Amino acid sequence: MKLYNHIKNFQHDFIVEEKIKINREGEYPLYILEKSNVSTLEAVRLIARLFNIHPADIGFAGLKDKFGITKQYITLIKRDFPEILCLKKQNGKWIKTRRINLFKESGFCIKKVGKHYKKLEIGEIEGNHFKIKIRGLNSRLIKNIQRNVETVRHFGFPNYFGEQRFGTLKGQKDFILPFLLKEDYNKVVEIYLKNKGYHGKPGNWEEIYRKLRNRLETYEKDFILGLKRGLKPEKALRILPKNVRLMFNFSFQSFLWNIYLSRYIKEKYQYKSVNFINNWKLNFYTYVYDIDYLKNLTVPFTGKDIKITDPILEEVINRTLKEHRIKESDFEKEVIGIKVLTDGKRKAVVFPENLSLSIDTSSTASVEFFLPPGSYATVLLRNLLS
Repeated sequence: MKLYNHIKNFQHDFIVEEKIKINREGEYPLYILEKSNVSTLEAVRLIARLFNIHPADIGFAGLKDKFGITKQYITLIKRDFPEILCLKKQNGKWIKTRRINLFKESGFCIKKVGKHYKKLEIGEIEGNHFKIKIRGLNSRLIKNIQRNVETVRHFGFPNYFGEQRFGTLKGQKDFILPFLLKEDYNKVVEIYLKNKGYHGKPGNWEEIYRKLRNRLETYEKDFILGLKRGLKPEKALRILPKNVRLMFNFSFQSFLWNIYLSRYIKEKYQYKSVNFINNWKLNFYTYVYDIDYLKNLTVPFTGKDIKITDPILEEVINRTLKEHRIKESDFEKEVIGIKVLTDGKRKAVVFPENLSLSIDTSSTASVEFFLPPGSYATVLLRNLLS
C-alpha cells in the first residue's frame, strides 16, 4: 500500500486547522495564517522579508506541511502591521493580492485576530483538527478502513513519528548523527550535500555552489561559501542554524524510537506489518489485551534518565541501541554546538478524538479527527488503509 496514491491528490483533500489557547490580551499582534501549497517556514520567510523583520521575530506553535490547506496562528513583534496580507504565486513569482482562493491557488493570507501576551513557540498548541479525503479505493480497502476505524476507536493507534520527521532522508545510511558521533565531519558534509541533490565528491565548492545555488537557503549558501573560504567542515557545519543541526539528532532519535515501539508491539500483541518510508516497516497492533496499561505507557528516547520498568521494553531498547552501535558515552554528547541523544519520553499510544468516517463513493472516503500535538495524521492513515 502506497499511502500517497490515496491522499493529497488535490490541495483540498488535506485540510488541517490548528487549535491553540488564545489570550486576547497582550502586546504581540496575533494573526491567523491560512495557506495552500506553501510550507510554514516559506510563509514566515516571505512575511519577514515584506515587513523587514527577522524570521525569528515571527512566532508559531507548529510546522504545517506544504501540501494541503492549513490554518495556524502566528505572532509578530510589537509594531504596527497591516490587518490583512495575501500573497499568491503566479508564474513563479509572489504577488500581493486582495484575496486568494486556497482551493485553486498557491499562496497564503494572514489576518489579524487580536493580541497575545508573548511570542508563540513550538509546542504551544492544543492539537490539530484534520479533514482528509481518501481516493483510489476498492471494496477491499473500504472494508479495511471500516474495520480499522473500529480498532482505533477501541485501542487507539501506535504513536509513531511520521515521515515529516525525517525530512529529505533517502535511507537509513543517510542519517547524519552516527557520523557526527564518530566526528567524521567530511562524511556529514557529503551526506548533507547529497540530500540537497549533489551526488559528487565534495571539494570543488565553486562548482557545488553553482549547481545548488537556486535550491539553497541563505544559510546553506553561507555554509558552502564558508567551506570555499577554507573553513574546516566542523566549523562550517556550525554556520547552519541551530534548529537545522538539532534535526540531525531528532530524526535519528525518532528513527530509533519507532523501532523500539514497533518491536515492543511485535513481542506482545497480535499485529500487522505496514510499509513505511525508505523500505522501513512499522508494526501496528490489531488487538490489545491490556489497553489500560498500554495507553499509559511512555517510551523513553535513551533510558538514561528515565527508569524503564517494563522488561520487554527495556530489552528492545537495549537491543536496538546495541545494533546501531550507540554507547552510553554517546548520550548527551556535544557535537557541532548541540547536545545529542538526550533523554525524554513519548506516549506509546494516541487516541484520536471525534474520529468519523464516511464512505462517499465506491472509490472515495472521508475521515475527520483531532490529534494532540506531536502525533501524525499520516501514521493513522497508514493504519486505516492496511
